[in-house]
Amino acid sequence: MQRESRGQAMVEFALLSTLLFLLVMGIFDFGRAIAIYINIAEAAHEGARQLVLRSNYGSQPPDTVIVNATLAKIGGGGMSLTEDPCLPGCNTPSTPTTPNTGYIWITPNRTTGNHMVSVRITYLYAPLTGMISNVVGAQFVMSAGSSMRAEY
Repeated sequence: MQRESRGQAMVEFALLSTLLFLLVMGIFDFGRAIAIYINIAEAAHEGARQLVLRSNYGSQPPDTVIVNATLAKIGGGGMSLTEDPCLPGCNTPSTPTTPNTGYIWITPNRTTGNHMVSVRITYLYAPLTGMISNVVGAQFVMSAGSSMRAEY
């Protein structure tokens, strides 16, 4: 009886290992995507918080104070964010074309009078594992933003 079932466990593992590894890699990439989204959401909030301060009223593109505050919030972590290249001439954020990079879009044309100002971050996410890229696509755009009333 034992001779007939030799190698059975190895065959069963070979059949199920693909599904197991796909599940593990999916959990890894999904966790990474959530962590990046949380980072860009917090960074957008910090950028908006800096933007509404009276001391930053006169800032114009490139808004180094706002961009640096946003970048300080994410603390690196392999994320690459730069100021949106279309500023100051665009009213909506651009979409990055390089995977795993993002743009920081800041409300252009800020005026006095307690108006709403916004900071939006668009990030082009690409999964690290090829198996997951085949399932969900090679890349997709994540976007987060924050709007606040200016104090000036």
